[in-house]
Amino acid sequence: MLDEAYRGKNVLVTGGTGFLGMALVEKMLRNLPLLNRLYLLIRPSREKGAKERFESDVLGSPVFSRLREELGSRFEEYIADKVRILEGDVHVDHLGLGAEALTELSREVDVIVHSAASVVFDAPLDAAVGSNVRGTLGLFGLAQGWEKKPLFVHVSTSYVAGTKEGLIPEEVPDEYSPSGVRLDPKAEVMYLEEVVREVEKASRTKELARRLQTEARRELGMVGEDAEVCERAEQLRRAWVREQLVERGNERARSLGWQDVYTFTKSLAERWMLQDRGDLPLVILRPAIIESSVTEPHPGWIQGSRMADPLIMAFAKGILRAFSGNPESLIDIVPVDHVVNAVVVATARGLVHRPCEPEVYQVASGEKNPLRFQDLYKHVREYFLKNPLRDAGGRPVLVPEWGFPGRRWVERRLKVELLGLKIAGSLATRMPEGHLTTDLRGRIARGEKRARISLYYSRIYGAYVNMQSTFSSARTMELFRSLPEEDRRAFPFDIAEVDWKTWLQETHLPAVTSKPGRKKRRRAPEEKVGEVAAIFDVDGTIVASNVVSHYAWLKLQELPMALRPLWVVTLIGRVPYYWLLDKLSRAHFNRAFYKNYKGWSPARARTLGMQSFYGYVLKRLHPEGIAALRKHKSAGHRIVLLSGTLDFLLEPFKDLADDVLTARLEEENGVYTGELSGAPVAGEARARMLASFARRTNVDLSRSYAYADSISDLPMLEAVGMPVAVNPDARLRAAARDRGWQIKQWRKNGA
Repeated sequence: MLDEAYRGKNVLVTGGTGFLGMALVEKMLRNLPLLNRLYLLIRPSREKGAKERFESDVLGSPVFSRLREELGSRFEEYIADKVRILEGDVHVDHLGLGAEALTELSREVDVIVHSAASVVFDAPLDAAVGSNVRGTLGLFGLAQGWEKKPLFVHVSTSYVAGTKEGLIPEEVPDEYSPSGVRLDPKAEVMYLEEVVREVEKASRTKELARRLQTEARRELGMVGEDAEVCERAEQLRRAWVREQLVERGNERARSLGWQDVYTFTKSLAERWMLQDRGDLPLVILRPAIIESSVTEPHPGWIQGSRMADPLIMAFAKGILRAFSGNPESLIDIVPVDHVVNAVVVATARGLVHRPCEPEVYQVASGEKNPLRFQDLYKHVREYFLKNPLRDAGGRPVLVPEWGFPGRRWVERRLKVELLGLKIAGSLATRMPEGHLTTDLRGRIARGEKRARISLYYSRIYGAYVNMQSTFSSARTMELFRSLPEEDRRAFPFDIAEVDWKTWLQETHLPAVTSKPGRKKRRRAPEEKVGEVAAIFDVDGTIVASNVVSHYAWLKLQELPMALRPLWVVTLIGRVPYYWLLDKLSRAHFNRAFYKNYKGWSPARARTLGMQSFYGYVLKRLHPEGIAALRKHKSAGHRIVLLSGTLDFLLEPFKDLADDVLTARLEEENGVYTGELSGAPVAGEARARMLASFARRTNVDLSRSYAYADSISDLPMLEAVGMPVAVNPDARLRAAARDRGWQIKQWRKNGA
């Protein structure tokens, strides 16, 4: 039996907290009882050490539910006996381990299964080289000096073949790249690392620094302080570096015949190991696209989002209305449990035979059980027509029908669409602030987002769904057939037995949409006082009032009784103008209306503001709003009043709030000029003011609450994690319903 090959053996596994690694660890512990020990090299996270990560992220995953059930009360004891956790990192010299741990590994380890890697197709060049090349070679170099000369099992990818056409054999690469260029992997890595240094140096030129400072200041507007501008400029610099490294890495990869920097760096690692292998036995496993399990540890087990899943979900959400795939291209998918079983069996063979020459196995489906892009599309569309996703308003999303145009046509159309949207967006920025402008900008932004996502997916995945190659799996199938019948049942990986339609519609797609078996969302850290804010608009939210009626009350206090009716008639005559101006732009309305305060004394205005609180505001208060405010206060939340109302009118509210962010009038010669000091606190400016406040005070907006009543408050509500529409106008009500937000009706007390 296959288990005999592992009798008394010790296996070191990297990548054990990843999708494939986790499934491999579970399978080995469940089906290889004669295995002596698993060493798991685990990198600590910011919040957890390696041991805690193993216990919560690995053992706490549903992947171990079957083994827990089988072992019952013996589970913890069994794991403690079989597994040793090493806190380290393949990216660090000597794996980040001390001399004692390294000596133990040197004496004890019989097999290394290296599955840790960066599988991001558009990773920055430095990250891809560091993880996929330097990390692999560091571990490989250490293993060459260990006493036991362990078998090195390297988990690569079938796509190291790049864009070659035809049948791709299971063999080591020659000295040429897929495009036919002679390639020295060591020299190539040196070249790539020099590119990284060049980009970093270019990011610190004075010209770029000035441009990024200007961009940062423009983003933050009038609410940005110098320290914030510098911090934002540095964020923009790092983003620029990342963008350049992604572009330069993929450009280099494609020029040499690879799809992207991921497949490029995985191939460089293979080639370098083969050059420097010495007498270390080497087995290379090249799986294709790994997706959810067929049967083990249970059908549909999946962790995270795999390669095909973003495309599937974007299609199901109606975002991908067309895609540039060749309908006849093979989509080479393999279930994760097939890959795990192939790794276990290939490793057992290597332990028994100690190969003198490198052995290569491709775990792929294209040769034995082909799935073409048009069939994948048909099965997926059929599923979502019967089981549609729902939008934020609970309505079923209608999936599009694809016509499979060519990649160039799709990308050209998307570029034209983005150009048109960019021009429209530029024109919209010159329009006056207001509800109509906000709506227009929102539609443009949503269209641009949809087009950018479609173009991104076409560029990232286009090469994979337009391939003219087939990965041979003859040696892998020969390996499977060499097993006795009992081991075939225990470690199945015959891809010909998978029915793609059944697996997709009954196993994989339900798993992807309902996410069973995925990691639970990380529990939010314990709240600290002041980290979470409750932001309240005032007029229309806490108080059933508006700036016009409040101003009218103030003005009437200053007028003789005989003049009041005439003044009221005059104000009523101007109301239609103010109403139209407010509908066009709340910011323009505020600027125009606050000119009524020109010539007012600030001291007298503050006195009237206090009087208005008792004579005007109290009977218009919403008791439920005050109750909500006090509830947040009791929960330790920071209470923020954010309003376009003038500061002297909100002074009586200061005892209720920790912070009051509001509009102020400029003063000259002891009186108000009628001009606002800074931007009106409305629309996008309100959201920018809130963002600036959050940065200064370390408030986490993603966990904060906001309450408001008007469509002009939409940017503020969108800035927080828990928005609430209070007594919303029709347009805010519709927006809240579409987004699935809470809607509350608060009434004034009338006292």
